[in-house]
Amino acid sequence: MLHCRSVIALGLTSVTPHIPSSLPPNASVKPGSADNPEPRQPGGERILLVDDEAVLRRLARTILLRQGYNVIEASGPVEALELATAQPDSIDLILADVMMPGMRGWEMVERLRLSQPRARVLYMSGYVGELESAADKVRPLLTKPFRPRDLVEEVRRVLDAT
Repeated sequence: MLHCRSVIALGLTSVTPHIPSSLPPNASVKPGSADNPEPRQPGGERILLVDDEAVLRRLARTILLRQGYNVIEASGPVEALELATAQPDSIDLILADVMMPGMRGWEMVERLRLSQPRARVLYMSGYVGELESAADKVRPLLTKPFRPRDLVEEVRRVLDAT
């Protein structure tokens, strides 16, 4: 077995670890078992993701893409309005940060409603304490930071709401 120091000393540029399987060579795993959960059917809905924090936006995008959603990214309200206007009535969910430069999330959503009247809305914020005056405007609300599972569950809940 090579240790990290040995690999560096030998000048190797890549190491491929071989991890033995815990299953016998001819064994199979049944779908839906604890070892192999049943794959989820992708939602396929189109989500407009609006957040001025690039790292968080990329993370949320990756999580949602892995769930089968179509994600349109916008780094702020102006870009979101341009994207939504170019594709009228095609967005299923607006996932928007509440506190963004230039325009608050709920103000942006009011404008987005002109071109996306059927879109559902889910707000995100890391400044929950500062939102008391706008609490009625920013519901439902997902607090940042969030776990991937929380994002996926809340998105699905909002999309499935009647």
